[in-house]
Amino acid sequence: MTSKAMPLSELLRDLGATVYGEPTSTTITGLTTDSRRVEPGNLFVALRGARIDGLEFITDAVQRGAAAVLSHRKPALSPAVPLFTVADPESALATVAGRFHGNPAAALELIGVTGTNGKTTTSLLLASILEQAGYRVGIIGTLNYRWAGKVRPAPLTTPGAIEFHGLLAEMRADGVTHVVMEVSSHALSLKRVSGCRFRLGVFTNLSRDHLDFHGGLEQYFLAKSELFTRHLIDSEKRVTALVNADDPYGRRLKTMAAGPCWSYAVDSREAEVTVAMAVLKPAGIRATLTGPLGPLEIHSPLLGRLNLYNITAAAAAAMALGIAPRGIAAGIARVDRIDGRLQKVANNRGYQVVVDFAHTPDAMEKSLECLRELTSGRLWVVFGCGGDRDRGKRPMMGEIAARYGDRIVVTSDNPRTENPRAIIAEIEPGLRSRGLKPLSAAEFARGESAGYLVEPDREQAIKAALATAVAGDLIFIGGKGHETYQIVGTSVRPFDDRKVVTETLQELEAVAS
Repeated sequence: MTSKAMPLSELLRDLGATVYGEPTSTTITGLTTDSRRVEPGNLFVALRGARIDGLEFITDAVQRGAAAVLSHRKPALSPAVPLFTVADPESALATVAGRFHGNPAAALELIGVTGTNGKTTTSLLLASILEQAGYRVGIIGTLNYRWAGKVRPAPLTTPGAIEFHGLLAEMRADGVTHVVMEVSSHALSLKRVSGCRFRLGVFTNLSRDHLDFHGGLEQYFLAKSELFTRHLIDSEKRVTALVNADDPYGRRLKTMAAGPCWSYAVDSREAEVTVAMAVLKPAGIRATLTGPLGPLEIHSPLLGRLNLYNITAAAAAAMALGIAPRGIAAGIARVDRIDGRLQKVANNRGYQVVVDFAHTPDAMEKSLECLRELTSGRLWVVFGCGGDRDRGKRPMMGEIAARYGDRIVVTSDNPRTENPRAIIAEIEPGLRSRGLKPLSAAEFARGESAGYLVEPDREQAIKAALATAVAGDLIFIGGKGHETYQIVGTSVRPFDDRKVVTETLQELEAVAS
């Protein structure tokens, strides 16, 4: 059962902290890193942020009832409560959060999935396999946190240490045996899972993303690699790591993993689990995998080559966990869609509409590559790039859209504090590098080729594509996927690509009838 209160001395035991004040009789009733959320009896942990140091909020936290403070150094003005300083408050917080919630991670089989693309789909496929095999599974990831019939929104792919251990404690109490979770590079860098040991780590791939945070691709890779070098359960016999052998970073990671490591591949034959045969059609995927358990026939309603990778990763992970072939095949077959991941939106107009989360050059290229093969008519690309994020990928995504798409509409994603037209202006060089030119709305509607439409209003951009497409076309709407909001300035506004598509199709049907 999750602890509701704990002696401060027990919480901070063996952290090597320097103590200011007398903590012996202090009891802690909760943990927080946000001074605005402090309740009487809480331990306030003052972390260093990218722009703001939590030390600035110690006085506010104490005024709200904090019983003690944990920080990286002593402030100029000592608080009127016990203060503890440690060299690494992020790791200390993870330890303290685990203790406060009764160390739930130690009682659960943790399976971590990391990589640039495919984490969500691979995680959900593996969770389905485990459920089919009879285990009680919790899921932590981009779409939501889910277990035992409960669903929570996911503000972060991998939650902060306090929230993370709180979730694990609830899952343990509800009988969960296995937790399949996406482990983000941010979470590893910020030590949100510090001290946790994973039964299996899965690496999908690595390409350009989050460089605004990590600074470079090598730093990004090293952050991802920590799951495999620091967090795997010690084992000389059981497989504890699984990597993509088709990815150069996966091959590199295989030499770094702390425990026994398998690899999987779609193209290479130099892997423990490979694809012997695959047929990719608009109705889904049929494939034969080969591995330690022998041939495995797979059928899935998911689309394209990138999902073949996700399926192979999930199946290989299940093999490493000792799941029987029948359970693997059944678990994969029962996943008929992943929210916002190559998600089809049904319609009666004779064309296909696919909404996808692809917001990196590599993800967009892989999505468009597989959709190109499934398109009998024209491939439409409706996309934008997020504001206040890596600007270098903008022209790259423009070039990719122009290389694969026949009809292109450039629009807003989540512009945040940037001007949407300024973001689009940094996408356009990539489009022009392929010989495309901007078209007026009238020129675009007439179907003129060798051009693209700029429409900063995302809803209007989607409507323009839906109204102009014809039977046989496929419309790709990329960048936001499952998101039900759009961030404009500092405001979060309701917005769902799928809802806009559905409502627009209804309007078009009403006009046609």
